[in-house]
Amino acid sequence: MVFDIYSPVYGWVDITKYTEWQGIGGSRNDVDGSNAGRVIQDALLYRERLATKYKWNITTYPIPMDVANMIESCLMPEYFQIRTDYYGGSVTTYQCYSNNVTKAYIINKGDYALVKLSFPIVQR
Repeated sequence: MVFDIYSPVYGWVDITKYTEWQGIGGSRNDVDGSNAGRVIQDALLYRERLATKYKWNITTYPIPMDVANMIESCLMPEYFQIRTDYYGGSVTTYQCYSNNVTKAYIINKGDYALVKLSFPIVQR
């Protein structure tokens, strides 16, 4: 599986090296237009799909603080690029954003810390 995040500082960062077992989950979300909805008479649903967006939820295993800082810096820009073969089998590049990162300290002893990150990546 390919799942890389682009950073101007680090280049393409392979996130799969840091994800726990089943640590990458995805979903497809449809964006409907203003004409979508149900008809009151027969409750028939009408769609007006404008776009399909993808979202991934990433969870890392406990990683050193410097690796966590690198990943967080990749997610910091308002928009960033990822490349993945998660959907469709061929490697595709998407412009994405991440709106929050949860960090849990597993070990914190002086200069050494292990943290676990959890964050969404959403297609723009």
